[in-house]
Amino acid sequence: MRTILVVEDEQASREGLLLLLARAGYRTVGAGTLKEAREILEEITPDLVIVDIRLSGDNGLQLLAMARHAIPAIVVTAFDDRTLAAEARNLGAEFMLKPVSPAALLAAIQRKVPASSDQPAGPARRWPRRRISSDITALVGDSPARIVDVGYGGVRFELQSAAGDAAVPELVRLTVPGSVPIALHVVWNRRSGDTWQCGASVNDEYRPMWEQLVDTLS
Repeated sequence: MRTILVVEDEQASREGLLLLLARAGYRTVGAGTLKEAREILEEITPDLVIVDIRLSGDNGLQLLAMARHAIPAIVVTAFDDRTLAAEARNLGAEFMLKPVSPAALLAAIQRKVPASSDQPAGPARRWPRRRISSDITALVGDSPARIVDVGYGGVRFELQSAAGDAAVPELVRLTVPGSVPIALHVVWNRRSGDTWQCGASVNDEYRPMWEQLVDTLS
């Protein structure tokens, strides 16, 4: 039996999806926040993740970028945003706009994890996440930043909002002491006081270099 993790902050929508999937023969697990979903992924590896992009101030794409292993995923959102759609597909996910019909969702699930396959469909790359046990300072552009969490697929960092209310650019370069600048695509950002909290994925051309760097961080 396939296991599907549903990450949706609206309780009624989450419960409706869980019921639909259970009736279709899937084992289901639900999470209402990004934190809950990450804790679940520490314990189990589902065959598929269905995740909303907007999760009470967080961005569901972060869950995919920072997951310990690459997991087949379906990203759902009510906002038709080409940048988000491209980023979701770059992370190996299918992008669907709400409202999603039950038939269309079940068909998408079959494409991602076909019942006849012994292995779930999706990217084969493993993206282990590394928790950072001590402060690692870096530069994002010319601004000092602190790395919070890293994975083979991306990085989470904090950036002082020295540029006033200006948002963090979508494309930035991260420089860790002793390494060359790495091009990143900022997937999500959220301001908290004088600090920007950001999650970013690594551009494909820099990924081999980034993976070697991640292995050196602790």
